[in-house]
Amino acid sequence: MVYLKNPKVRTFIRTVRAQARKCNVRLILSKGYEVNAFDGERCQGYFCEPEHELALPGRITVATGRRRTADWLFTLAHEYAHFLQWRDDSPLWQEPDYYTLETHTEKEALKICRQFKLPIPRRVLLSEHRKYMKKLSRVKLSELSE
Repeated sequence: MVYLKNPKVRTFIRTVRAQARKCNVRLILSKGYEVNAFDGERCQGYFCEPEHELALPGRITVATGRRRTADWLFTLAHEYAHFLQWRDDSPLWQEPDYYTLETHTEKEALKICRQFKLPIPRRVLLSEHRKYMKKLSRVKLSELSE
């Protein structure tokens, strides 16, 4: 894959994989456009913590197929942010309001992209961020009207 030629992307993926492995979490980069989340929903990525009682590893899963590298890299940064929240036992990980959790996670994903100097144009970062937040706002509004 072309993205692996970029040393910053390789470093980021290696870091995610190594940190995840230490916590019994697998990094899965799927070739599909979407993946099946643990709840059956189709999405572009998700983080699922390990199930120790069932001896199941956790997963950071990201769809890479038919998506621009910048798009799925931002998704990976977002799911990695969830992993870090879980690993570090952040109060955010226990946040009951999904919208609040995702708002903070998006900000963390932007920081991760800057930290690793990922080759994602600023306009793409902001576009992906706005699209996701708009989608979350629609979901929140529909929940409030029920």
